[in-house]
Amino acid sequence: MNSSQFTQAHYHEQVVKEYQNNPLIESLPKILSREEVIERISYYPHFDESERQLDSQYRFHIIQRLFSLFQCLPLHIDLESRLSRLLRQGYVGRNPFSPTYASSLIQGHENIQNQVEQGWFNHSIPRGLTIIGPSGTGKSTAIAKLFDQLPQIINHSSYRGKDFLFTQLVWLRLECSHDGSVKGLVNQFFMTVDGLLGTNYFEKFGRSNKLSVNTLMPIMTQIINSVGAGILCIDEIQHLSIRGVGSKLMLNFFTTLSNMIGIPIVLIGTPSAMNVLQSEFRQARRGSGQGDLIMDRMAKDDYWRLFLESMWEYQWVRNPVKLTDEFVDILYEESQGIIDICLKLFSLSQIRAISSSSEILSVSLIRQVAKDHLKLVQPMLTALKSGDMSKIAQYEDIYFPFQEAVERERIDLEKNDFIKAMKNKQKSTDVTKLREEALFRLNLLGLSKEKAKKAINEVCRATTFTDLQELVKSAYQYSVQIAVENEGIKETRVNAENDLRTIVKKGKENGLSAYASLKESGFIKQIKEVV
Repeated sequence: MNSSQFTQAHYHEQVVKEYQNNPLIESLPKILSREEVIERISYYPHFDESERQLDSQYRFHIIQRLFSLFQCLPLHIDLESRLSRLLRQGYVGRNPFSPTYASSLIQGHENIQNQVEQGWFNHSIPRGLTIIGPSGTGKSTAIAKLFDQLPQIINHSSYRGKDFLFTQLVWLRLECSHDGSVKGLVNQFFMTVDGLLGTNYFEKFGRSNKLSVNTLMPIMTQIINSVGAGILCIDEIQHLSIRGVGSKLMLNFFTTLSNMIGIPIVLIGTPSAMNVLQSEFRQARRGSGQGDLIMDRMAKDDYWRLFLESMWEYQWVRNPVKLTDEFVDILYEESQGIIDICLKLFSLSQIRAISSSSEILSVSLIRQVAKDHLKLVQPMLTALKSGDMSKIAQYEDIYFPFQEAVERERIDLEKNDFIKAMKNKQKSTDVTKLREEALFRLNLLGLSKEKAKKAINEVCRATTFTDLQELVKSAYQYSVQIAVENEGIKETRVNAENDLRTIVKKGKENGLSAYASLKESGFIKQIKEVV
């Protein structure tokens, strides 16, 4: 049990009459305004322009930061409002201080065990919400963001001067297993509650093979009621569609929970779940609930551009570019408005720009990256372009091998860097050999090792030499020039009978430069011959 997940109850006065004098509602955070929702759920990760100058291996890691970006859109505000209403309306009639509350717990449990189709709550209370949309559109991410705005567990100790020792589980999110089994979901419920509250329901009930699903489901129901659960969220509901009998059993159970206990059920799934939901669950809960929410891909409108503008700031290439209509078009064309694919495509395009050393995004680069890495999702994208929900429903999930794509780009970068490093090493070796040979020849011309080294270093600082004779000539001329300009320097001679200072001095008297004087005297010609 993690005590950091617990929040001590603080009670707030309620404006809505139905919410008053109910500790389970009064302990919830206040109802948020539109502006507060935007402020709380929008998230823009850290970005520093100086990070663009980091080496590629660091930027590959930093680019992953993009996936924490969350741009609040009107759909998210609508969803927050629906969840807020569901949560509070679900607690109406479940007031622990109601005279009928204790007896209703017992009666509700007996009704479920006896499969009695009646409840003790007002059936006009909204108790369900179904969220359907293709994978990657942000259904689960949005729900997680909104649940984060709520405390998950609230500890009550006293209420209005009365002892009230109660643990309130505000929300619980589960995922349907891939086999779509009811027992798998029930056991996941036991283990999740155990992890949150420190109970041992799984050890007590889940491990036993003697207990049937029909026995476990009422136990789960009673636990949900006893902890004052606010919302039960079931994700990946499309997995039910692969088990005809199992799906009917589970959806009937959800209906029972909603009708008999009054807990709101939020179901999340891909379009492939629609047939099952329409034939079973929706019919069973006729009109009760906050309706169905279709979280489709984004349309190519002002909101799409708003999302791209928030994303576009995060360019870690060294030559960032402005967002243009061409970029807006290509990103929509290649992602079909699916946020997850757009973020991954934007990230991979930056990685490609870095690994190729171009360090700049372009429309052609994004198109090529999409061609290289979106092959597996092309059938899904084609179905989305058609707008035919029956075709879209054929694809339960969009598998985008993002990490594999990053690894390929990293390997290409390492290969290019290795080849470049080896070439530089070879070039460095060639330059070293050239300098060593020049040093040897300058020694033959009478320069000491120290002067020859200094002359080679100075001339190579300004010019890159590939020809040995040019290097020797330039280094020797530099050495002669230094010898002439510094009167205190020792004599520099190639031949003891020829004083270089005398030759240069006479040349100056005749208006000649040091080099012209040496050339006229035949000294430069002698150098070439030695070389």
